Amino acid sequence: MNDEKDLEEGAYIDAKGRTRWHENDEISLRLLELHTFLIIADYPEDHATRYPWLAHYISRFPEPMSDLIAQGRLIEELPGAGKVMAKIIEEFVETGTSGKLEEFAGDTPRTVVELVPIPGLGAKTIKRLYEDVGVDSLVSLRAAIDEGRLKGFKGIGAKTLAKIEAYLDTVL
Repeated sequence: MNDEKDLEEGAYIDAKGRTRWHENDEISLRLLELHTFLIIADYPEDHATRYPWLAHYISRFPEPMSDLIAQGRLIEELPGAGKVMAKIIEEFVETGTSGKLEEFAGDTPRTVVELVPIPGLGAKTIKRLYEDVGVDSLVSLRAAIDEGRLKGFKGIGAKTLAKIEAYLDTVL
């Protein structure tokens, strides 16, 4: 395998020596963002759980999703990806968003997705931060920490808070 050729085509080699695709990473992130909006909108949790699992699977898939779509292999190659999920993934590849994401984002500030990549924060915690503390962005999260509003917040102990602060120090 020619690493330079792969990189030109949007691939990279991860720390474990696996070929990964930037396109798949983006789709994975969009699925996690969609999952967060679904949880905030009280979408049935048993249906929402497939989104993070599929995001993880896609991020590590050895081929770009656009190739699977072009070859008509998306549904057969991705376990748990039926017609609805295939349509969402196709929309992400083609437009960067999906009808379902637009529908469920609703009145929730779009900046809430800034919280998705933070280590230690899952969709349920993001929902509680948004609803209980008013955190809807990285800036408002920093303010909540600085003002002490996260002290005693269920699910965010000292270790998680340290991870969050380290993340914020790198991006703000």
